[in-house]
Amino acid sequence: MKSVYLLSGFLGSGKTTLLVKFIEYLKSKGLRPAVIMNELGALGFDSDAVEGDVPLRELLDGCICCSPAEKTEAQIQQILYQEEFDVLLIETTGAAHPVASLDVILSPLFADQFELKGILTVIDAKRFLQRDALPIQTKALYLEQIRHAHTLIVNKTDLVDRDELSELLFTLQQLNNSAEIIEAQHASIDFEKLTSSRKGTASHQPTRIGKELRLGSRLDTLEHSYPQYLVEEWVQSLPDSVYRIKGYIQLPSTTHPHLFQYSYGMTQWMPEDVKVKTQLVLIGESIKTVPSLDTFSLRSLLELLYPGRERIAEFTTRTELEQFIDEELLDVRTHPRTRLNLEAKLLQIEEKIQALDCSSWQQMHFLDFLSMRYKHLSTQSI
Repeated sequence: MKSVYLLSGFLGSGKTTLLVKFIEYLKSKGLRPAVIMNELGALGFDSDAVEGDVPLRELLDGCICCSPAEKTEAQIQQILYQEEFDVLLIETTGAAHPVASLDVILSPLFADQFELKGILTVIDAKRFLQRDALPIQTKALYLEQIRHAHTLIVNKTDLVDRDELSELLFTLQQLNNSAEIIEAQHASIDFEKLTSSRKGTASHQPTRIGKELRLGSRLDTLEHSYPQYLVEEWVQSLPDSVYRIKGYIQLPSTTHPHLFQYSYGMTQWMPEDVKVKTQLVLIGESIKTVPSLDTFSLRSLLELLYPGRERIAEFTTRTELEQFIDEELLDVRTHPRTRLNLEAKLLQIEEKIQALDCSSWQQMHFLDFLSMRYKHLSTQSI
């Protein structure tokens, strides 16, 4: 997998200087960097700072967030399939929102080939102290770039005094208490520490998406078809910390998958005319704990099958569902010593499922799941 770093921050904060120094560091470690630069103008002036031996793609004349998704995906696919690299550095415009940027970058077409290592937000110390003079919308975006960062690089600290810097650092901690804050001048930082560890991790393990990172993404592979109504129910059940979902879902009655997108509480479906991998990219905070579509569909049926079992509503992973149904098949809850005959218990649960008021798709999906667990248990020593 390719490592990805997203460089965020307002114009003039020092992003390009950080980018150049990051490239130098990666080269010194024998790693091959590649760069995507997003600039609002029609000419890429900042791209001149990147040496010719580094693969470079430019997104010009528009923010990465609002440029056509196909254009951005094409640039990333070009650099992914045409160039040899280990680390992708993406420098966004000052107008880019981190969540929207991730949504564009982590396309379901190639999300399984990237691992987000972090969002680095560069802050101009003097400008931050003068943030109240910014227009309301600009200030709001500025604060969002800070709130969603994994690392905050406070640049140009030589332009403020110690009292101002102390006030600045205190405010940043209030805005984002999970990010590591690095003080810098001329965007000079310890890249070794940045790429090898995270604040508060004594073992100094590399950062991994969905684990230490507050804002992250998750790629879910879909092994079944799912009815549209069930997907909509799943989306409605998700917490507000899920900001974006994008990917391809196979509906039971169609030949090819549908492109599915979710943002700001709204869903969108578009039919595709080619076969693509059915998988979803989820973007948000604490995304690891969000139930998958598969988990949601199975949990919904378990709640119908066993009304009153409060434990079921807390399941967020397929492993928890499997453990629960294994216990039911073995009947360890009521017969811890004897354990009822597996086949008899399987038939008993199947009869209960067929007596439920649910769709044929739900019955089929759950019976497949039950059969899989039966086969698993029947091969175990019980």
